[in-house]
Amino acid sequence: MAEDRWKKLWDTLKPQIASAIQKAGETAQKAGEVISEMAKTLGKESAKLAKIGKLKADILILEGNKDNLLRKLGEKLYQLYKNEEEIKKEVFSELVKEIEELDKKILEKQKEIESIAKEENLNPEDIEKIPAVEDEEKKD
Repeated sequence: MAEDRWKKLWDTLKPQIASAIQKAGETAQKAGEVISEMAKTLGKESAKLAKIGKLKADILILEGNKDNLLRKLGEKLYQLYKNEEEIKKEVFSELVKEIEELDKKILEKQKEIESIAKEENLNPEDIEKIPAVEDEEKKD
């Protein structure tokens, strides 16, 4: 008799337990999907932050190259002045052209950073905190 009661109770609870297990499985699957999406989003965000760091490193390199060209320009001007030679615009045109090209490249990279910042809702303080990083592929 007690066995019959337990069997009836089991038969009554079995569909409810199966339903609860199914719902738990569905919930776990949905949670897994959400976690997967979050990981993808975080991966994209960190990839974009890394891109900003790479762009900042590129800008530093370009600025260093620009400084070298400006130094050469100054040395050339000094030598002409020191030797009391006529200072002509043509003497400097190639260096000036190279400097202007570097300025354009720097501006392009700054605009790319601004674009990513806008896309990711980053303010200037956030951008400032991102360190300049070299591209790992170029290190090898």
